[in-house]
Amino acid sequence: MLQDDIRRHYEASWEQKNQAADTIEKLRYSSPVEDAVLYPAYEQLIDDLQLVRHGESRLLDVGCGSGRWVQFFLDRYRPRSFTGVDFAEAAVRLLNKWFPSTPHTQIDFDVCDITRPELDLGRQFDLINIANVLFHIPEMDRYNRAIQNLAAHLAPGGRIVTTEYLPRISMRTEWMLVRSRYEFEQIVNALGLKIVETRAFCFFANDPMGLDGPDNAGRGHFGRARGMMQQLMNSGQDEKTKQFFVNMFAEIERACVTFSRERISDVDLPSQKLVVLAKK
Repeated sequence: MLQDDIRRHYEASWEQKNQAADTIEKLRYSSPVEDAVLYPAYEQLIDDLQLVRHGESRLLDVGCGSGRWVQFFLDRYRPRSFTGVDFAEAAVRLLNKWFPSTPHTQIDFDVCDITRPELDLGRQFDLINIANVLFHIPEMDRYNRAIQNLAAHLAPGGRIVTTEYLPRISMRTEWMLVRSRYEFEQIVNALGLKIVETRAFCFFANDPMGLDGPDNAGRGHFGRARGMMQQLMNSGQDEKTKQFFVNMFAEIERACVTFSRERISDVDLPSQKLVVLAKK
């Protein structure tokens, strides 16, 4: 798939979400185990690097989808302004319905393709959140323009936080072109940015694309473990039992990451990482 194919998929997906949901919770599309691990990890990253100032920061969420990160930032940080952009019109209709401005935060959503040449959103931002987006842009010219546009919209001292896998070799799937850690760093450096932090947050709750090699080797073991977790989570148990498994799997994830972090670099962990970029 190319970027336009992915756009068409999400136009239909977010429209279906919008029509089916009668609560914000029903807009969820991420794994509850991943959320249970990722949200505290992101909060810790924000606190450690002082990325957001409560009540003051201007935030941009690129690829805002059905609002996963809107709720995260509004609940925890009450930014001065929150701008969400997505290339799917259905996503923007959904978000305008579910997330009006609050007394504390000016909220705006707009249709926007961040790969558009000379993109100008009319303002700069203290934090740009771009989760699960860049590796869905396989075309190199569009990928470079996206990163250029992100850099151009950073306020002085601002940071970009992206989710990346950073394997040792680049890998192409139907949905993604996962650039290697070396290719990714070379591209962002050439476009005036630098990596200032990399934080892994899970082993099994996301695709093990951080590992290279054949699927019948290490990646296969991780993939099968992840599949078993998903099967158990979808087995129709009552809410109390389901929450027990969410908590148990989240603790396993945290234990694995903590143990590994004392011995190897975060970049070598198998699944996704939070990667922080700044201007050089």
